[in-house]
Amino acid sequence: MILYCKVKIKPLLFFIGAILLLGSCKKDAGSVGADFVGIRNKFNTLLDTSIELRAYTVKMDSLASSKLTAMALGRINDPEFGVNNAAVITQFSLPGNEFSWGGATKLDSVVLQLRFRNTKQIDGTTLPDYYGNKDAVHLFKVYLLTEDIRTDSVYYANRKYKTDGIEMGSFNGKINFTDSVPISLGSQKIKFPPHIRIPMNNTFKNLLFEGESKGLFSTNSKFKETFKGLVIVDESATAAGEGAIVYLRLTSDYTSLNAYYKDSLAAAFPIIGGIRGSDAAYNYYYQTDRPIGMIQMPFSGTHRDKGYVQSLNSTKLRIEIPNLADVLNDPKIALNGAEILFTPLAGSFNDTYTLPSSISLVGSDSAGRNIFLKDQFSESGLYYGGTLVNNRYKFNIVRHLQNILNESKAQNGFKDYGMNLIIRADDPVSAQRIIFDTRRNNGTFKLKLTYTVIN
Repeated sequence: MILYCKVKIKPLLFFIGAILLLGSCKKDAGSVGADFVGIRNKFNTLLDTSIELRAYTVKMDSLASSKLTAMALGRINDPEFGVNNAAVITQFSLPGNEFSWGGATKLDSVVLQLRFRNTKQIDGTTLPDYYGNKDAVHLFKVYLLTEDIRTDSVYYANRKYKTDGIEMGSFNGKINFTDSVPISLGSQKIKFPPHIRIPMNNTFKNLLFEGESKGLFSTNSKFKETFKGLVIVDESATAAGEGAIVYLRLTSDYTSLNAYYKDSLAAAFPIIGGIRGSDAAYNYYYQTDRPIGMIQMPFSGTHRDKGYVQSLNSTKLRIEIPNLADVLNDPKIALNGAEILFTPLAGSFNDTYTLPSSISLVGSDSAGRNIFLKDQFSESGLYYGGTLVNNRYKFNIVRHLQNILNESKAQNGFKDYGMNLIIRADDPVSAQRIIFDTRRNNGTFKLKLTYTVIN
């Protein structure tokens, strides 16, 4: 019986093994290098790193800032980029309908509390609460908004705000990002987590206190007809190389306008803005003192050896491939791979001006506006790239170039609108910037194409 089994099983095992071997051979052929496959198929596979690239800095597209995960506030004077400013515009609400001061004759004080972002990422690391000089001196000022804003409207980051120019509160000094804040409430002391406290002045205290007698506290909508919102700006005289941008969370329980009265009573006028917020809120970004000649116009710019990319609605790097049509229009060429490399300029980053952990390379439409690349959705994030590794960023864009080739054949005409390199606007919100070394033939900025020539 045993011999019979051996005799019958051996041919079967041999047959199964042969099938598995053939299957594994097919899999290996698909995973080895393109040059090896080319040799086996008698194709000529080439690696080309001499593709000409053109890079120059252009204005970043305006972004919707009314549903951000965090808000940026502050001012930073970067010697390379100029002054980058971020202001916060937000509504605040009643503690409740028919709110009353309970017979108080005045308000003791009113303080605007702004909680830092304090958000953890998926990997467990905590996002920074600021960008720039941690010990920067800020001069935050608060004004009343004089126009209506709505939660169902989209507000872009370049939209200016309207105020009557009357200061309602201010803070001048350094920010403590680590220590809790003790709050005295009568005989009790309560510790709040680290946050910014901006004292409101008597002008604002009187306006808020009179709200009850004027019938403004009956409903939240009635309240917001008069108190349309707060405009918070940084008006510090920031020297070159100084300043910081702070990240705030408007959905925190500790972000509110707190009114103190009758010694031991406090009323929190909540601020719940941003993503999933019940109060309308948006960021206003603007740049001043930008170096002359930094920004060029899309499609007409000339190559520069330095590329400037900054978030907060500032700048992006435009990349064009002038001779791409000459390469792709050859009917005998089949693309196998396309990798583009970007390297930050040595000496342009430090502990103050840190590099983003990841950036995005996107496509461009006919007006130079950002659109997604095919590679961003067709493969995993590891394939697409954009993560900082050894002070370099790499992207795979073979699907993008193949799409250009396919559309050109379908439309019987070559169309390539270039690409844009950006620092993402949200998730997380960041005020970071990068100066890229875009010198040609220097190895720091190049496109590597792998293609097969079909004979």
